[in-house]
Amino acid sequence: MNLKRYILALCAILAVGAMTTSCLDAKIVDTTLTDKYYKTELHAQNAILGVYSYLYAFNYHKVNWPMVMAAMEDAMFVTSTGVPESMSNNTHSATTGPAINFWGSLYGGINAANEVLERVPGIAFDDENDRGRILAEAHFLRAMYHYDAVRLYGGIDGVPIKIKAAQTMEDAYTEVSPASAVYQFIIEELEYAAGTNEDGTLRLPLYKNAVSDVGRATNGSARALLADVYNTMGRWEDAIANADIVINSSQYRLLDNYADLWDVEKEALSYNEHILVVPFFRDLDAVEDSSLGSQAARFYCPNGINEDGSNLSGNVYGKGEGTYRVQKWFIRYFQDDQGNLGYSDGTKDASSTVANLTYKDYRIETSFFRKFLSKNNETGVTGNKTAYPAAGSGQDNWGYIKKYIDPKGISNRTNENNIVRLRLSDMYLIKAEAYNELGQYDKACQAIDMVRERARKANGAARVWPKFVGSDRTDNIGRTLSKDEFRWLVFMERGLEFAGEQKRWFDLKRMKKDDTQMMYDYMMTTFIPGRPGGDIQSNWAVLAERKKWLPKPYNEVQRNPHVKQNPGF
Repeated sequence: MNLKRYILALCAILAVGAMTTSCLDAKIVDTTLTDKYYKTELHAQNAILGVYSYLYAFNYHKVNWPMVMAAMEDAMFVTSTGVPESMSNNTHSATTGPAINFWGSLYGGINAANEVLERVPGIAFDDENDRGRILAEAHFLRAMYHYDAVRLYGGIDGVPIKIKAAQTMEDAYTEVSPASAVYQFIIEELEYAAGTNEDGTLRLPLYKNAVSDVGRATNGSARALLADVYNTMGRWEDAIANADIVINSSQYRLLDNYADLWDVEKEALSYNEHILVVPFFRDLDAVEDSSLGSQAARFYCPNGINEDGSNLSGNVYGKGEGTYRVQKWFIRYFQDDQGNLGYSDGTKDASSTVANLTYKDYRIETSFFRKFLSKNNETGVTGNKTAYPAAGSGQDNWGYIKKYIDPKGISNRTNENNIVRLRLSDMYLIKAEAYNELGQYDKACQAIDMVRERARKANGAARVWPKFVGSDRTDNIGRTLSKDEFRWLVFMERGLEFAGEQKRWFDLKRMKKDDTQMMYDYMMTTFIPGRPGGDIQSNWAVLAERKKWLPKPYNEVQRNPHVKQNPGF
């Protein structure tokens, strides 16, 4: 069944329903209605697709995910009039919509998953394995929604674990579980989803999603998410084991050309590397904010069009809003190889001399805009614009993410660009991080060099940048890194590899600079304050203690006596 087409029928409902900010506002189950509905296998299929539909909610991946993650990290900032800017400059509150509205979408999805898990076992199926897949998908999605809830809101006391569909108001007053218990629950859910049926077959299909069915859970996505969860918890052996299952499954591969991952016309090709993805498409049949189109192009693209005149997004003038920007220090770190980690030849100036790009990591020019054309909304007149790291007329002293372009977008709010949660390079970098923590330096180098090897392939004209890390490679950085130096390498490698992919805030909070300091605290108190003033947009509180967690919804805290507010709100 085509997931995208079915979800379309549900999005109009979710655009309103998912705006709830509280578990208590979640729809209480009408048992009479559900008893009549959950009768056939088709009902069960429709119900599980309904659980998936929460991924597309306005307050989840359609808007909030790309919006909020950019505002909370250190490498990006938001400049606009309105709520996103308040989160970037640390003036948001427990009533700020984008900060709190994840809660309703996440617990709405959890409630829908619980309903499937309670009702589907009572339905007759022609093939028991079809039932098994639906139940495994429900466990997978319930795990994913809890995972995002605890990482966004976990704070000092955790979040509620919901394992029962709400049928009374009392069901909504769930006690809060500490983060450790939430993570253990998530692991149990994902291990079940990645397990086998009674006949020994996998509950979830092994194969990567066909284009017509993209977005549904597979054994690969369950194992990949497990690797990510174990890595977050610091369970290094388990993280490696699950990452290896994905790598060795022969279902995924690193694309030769990094840029192909973001080309909407090569979407089918990208699924060779993408493991867990929320797919969006140009939706002609729905109003903008309830459509199945992505808004990432609107947020991240500059206020202009491509140099060749082609559009960047579905804006009536073909452009983005240009308000979600990249800090200059972040691009400069790689462009000039400031950490001496082999990202470029810092003596070669590529700001004006395009030929010198061959001395730089290919991911820099494919992740960040260099030049574009501004366009007057009234006259249509265009003018040359450059963004850092390029130099030229009309230069902006910051960068823009280049991964979300859709020249054929229907509107600024309904584009084809997917939100990618996990891809194969995640697995290699998880292994690199885990092996370093275990003191297995050579294996850590081998894992990170797989990612660098792909970057060196560039667009087919191979480069000698970035340099390899391991001593088993001849063209390497020329030194052995300490454990803490390798931690920093992984942190920054992930920063470049996943620039603009909504991962860095979580990396800041979970990774260590050394055994005495978390990466977030080091960046907040030492590294960012040490950057040159011109490299930082100082009007924005880049990092702050209260930005480590989102505020729990004010209404939730007021109504549920078990829920305590996060510090600073």
